[in-house]
Amino acid sequence: MKMKYRHQQYQHRLLFLLVALATSADAYISIVTGANGFVGRHVVYALLQNHYSDPNYQVSSEPTIICLVRPEKVQYEQSFWNAHGDEFQQSRTDDKSICVKVMPYDMLDNGETLNDAMEAAIKGRSLTLSASACPICIYHIASVFGPTPDPILTAKGNVQSSEDVIRTLDKFYDRHPNSKLRVVLTSSMAAVRATDQPPLNGKFYTHRDWNTLSELNENNWGSCYQWSKAESERRALELVRECNDRYAKDDNDGTGREITMIALCPSFVFGPPCPIPVEMREDATDTTTATGGSSSYSLTLIGQWIRGNSPVQSRLCADVRDVAKAHLVAGTMTNLPRSDADRRYILSSEVRLSSEATAEALLRGVVRAQEKRGIPCIDIDVSKISFDKQFTGGAISIGMRETDASERLKEDLGIVFRSVEETMQDTAEALLNTF
Repeated sequence: MKMKYRHQQYQHRLLFLLVALATSADAYISIVTGANGFVGRHVVYALLQNHYSDPNYQVSSEPTIICLVRPEKVQYEQSFWNAHGDEFQQSRTDDKSICVKVMPYDMLDNGETLNDAMEAAIKGRSLTLSASACPICIYHIASVFGPTPDPILTAKGNVQSSEDVIRTLDKFYDRHPNSKLRVVLTSSMAAVRATDQPPLNGKFYTHRDWNTLSELNENNWGSCYQWSKAESERRALELVRECNDRYAKDDNDGTGREITMIALCPSFVFGPPCPIPVEMREDATDTTTATGGSSSYSLTLIGQWIRGNSPVQSRLCADVRDVAKAHLVAGTMTNLPRSDADRRYILSSEVRLSSEATAEALLRGVVRAQEKRGIPCIDIDVSKISFDKQFTGGAISIGMRETDASERLKEDLGIVFRSVEETMQDTAEALLNTF
């Protein structure tokens, strides 16, 4: 009886979500920071694909999606998304196209370039929309990951960028009080727990766990990064609450201003690169084709694994395609959880796959790609693929449930994540096709 009720509840939520997406489609403006990164690219691709496949979407000549990238990347990225738009256009029965605009972004300019993008998004538009609409959604994905000369300064920069997003939205409301603003913050599993930090319930990590152990350490960039993700999410949430409390007290004009924020906490993100548009493939280098034109540590890592340059490791994983879909839904969903604490989702498999099982999945991907090509790849010797035999897990052993994610993702977002095996196979095959 309980299972039947839960199934009916899930169907009701999914139907409500689909109706909401259809009725508010013309109100949906997306601004994506870090849009040329591994996750950012997939998020923009998912947004574009969704708009072109939705017959109810009201196309505007004004930007529907704004991609924020480093200044030197603007020209290439504009060509990239123009080409993808042309490909998606072929699937429509009309001649309308989705406007994607690429603009320069500096995550440490106190929100100046983000503000420019928001003003560009509403130019020529009316924001007198229904209360349920969410006209502008900021997908804040930009963040620095990896070793730098000053990891502490880098970590503080990550935090500042998240704070600046909320402050920029607050100032935007002063000028445009009738707008509806949302932030989808790309956080991390690093914000949920530190290395070896035990879960609050003593069993597995949930969305109520927070990293309380990572510290700033000039000799440990990994700890600095983990600290920055937890602190970025904390500070963003604190500022959102401060703003909303002030709006509630000062709501004399009845605009009902509110910044809604949803935090997404993916584990280690793997998956195939975002497709390169057909017309740009001839000019793409092998590296560009392999990475989809974006920098990705996970793609580099898998490339090393399937070449046998380093042993395959056990990782708690999330598929980038599922992560992108979660961003899409989080940006448009109207049936939000009531509490801020529940507007936080772990994006991950629930069990860490062993390094041996991961290696086997990669091997299947290599074999599948070679069978499709009809010839082996001269750069790959499958006998060299090995796996780590030392690591047994952090606070939770490999093979044991590590996160509470699947049920909430299915019930609230309508998403079922791919298996880690499928992710690894698809990634290996995609990379092999570029060698």
